[in-house]
Amino acid sequence: MNYTLLEYIKIFLKYWKIIVIFTVAVSLITMFVVLFVMDPIYLSNCTIKTATRESGISNLMNMASLPGISEFSELSGGTTLKEIALYENILLSRKCAEETINKFSLNDEWKLKYMYDAVKHFRESVIEIKKDKIAGTMEIGVYDKNPYRAKEIVEFLISKLNNIYIELSVMNAKNNREFIENRYNEVRKDLKVMEDSLKNYQDTHGIAPEVQVQAALKVEIEIEAQIKSEEVKLELLKKILSPEESEIKVQEEKIYALKKQLNDIRNKPNNSDLLSSKGMPEVVLNYLRLKREVEIQNKILTTLIPLLEQAKIEEKRDTPTVLIMDPPNVPDKKARPKRMVITAIMTFIAFVFSYSSLILYTKIRDYRNLIKNNVGEDGKNKQI
Repeated sequence: MNYTLLEYIKIFLKYWKIIVIFTVAVSLITMFVVLFVMDPIYLSNCTIKTATRESGISNLMNMASLPGISEFSELSGGTTLKEIALYENILLSRKCAEETINKFSLNDEWKLKYMYDAVKHFRESVIEIKKDKIAGTMEIGVYDKNPYRAKEIVEFLISKLNNIYIELSVMNAKNNREFIENRYNEVRKDLKVMEDSLKNYQDTHGIAPEVQVQAALKVEIEIEAQIKSEEVKLELLKKILSPEESEIKVQEEKIYALKKQLNDIRNKPNNSDLLSSKGMPEVVLNYLRLKREVEIQNKILTTLIPLLEQAKIEEKRDTPTVLIMDPPNVPDKKARPKRMVITAIMTFIAFVFSYSSLILYTKIRDYRNLIKNNVGEDGKNKQI
């Protein structure tokens, strides 16, 4: 049974008193509940910014003073956004949420049976996080019935954020230090073996290679030493980055280009003729090979020493990582509930519900009347 717009208007005009009375009643009840039953909720917030700090190997690779490492300054950039994202994950972590709930006995007020539900309520209804990716800042807010407790919770969250971040940084620095230290010890052993071999070779043959041979192999030695150093850097990068990161691919391409350059130099006719000429005894070439290995190990050792020392410093470092731009405040104005919004929504719902109910009532009544008119007293359909 389809009604026209005019019929809908007639229904409203016929029952407008009922609709108005019901709507006003719901509106008044809603206002009473919002004003006298629902507790006011306050919002305390603060704004923080990450300290200029890059822990572990990433920090070392940004230090232009370290030989052969300054070119990594761009590869390890963009850490501010990563730290902001890490800050958010720490604040929303189960560990941080549970410690906050237990510290302020929040679940005694919420009366939730399981800690899982309490943590979920904390993440969804208590803490509020806003990020500004351009400025690299984060706003942390906490909703609570007590404005003073809201401020204390924000302060506690900042403290936990700083402590957990430092713990993660120290753990990462320790892993880096152990890895670099093991690599450093291996290089020292290899260097000692090479130096002893070179010394024994000189004692046996009493040889100093000719200047011509040294000049021919100087570039080759330097490139090969550079390749070894870059391979060490690639190995370090793989420890702190995933294989899909662009930094890994860039470093691999750099090593590939150096190896190609080295191969081109070795295949030059001039170098081959020089090294294979009869005037260059094999003992000279063996000497140069030993010297090349010593220089390569020295290059690796030179790269690892500052990395190891800085890693030791990072492992002991516990300076704060959070800069508070806008400290937590004691709010003097409630943030929830929004009385006008709630009242307006409930008023609209009441109007729609009452009007729809009366339309449905009218349709059912008209349908029943139609059935009665079409059925006779003997139970048979009338002829229309």
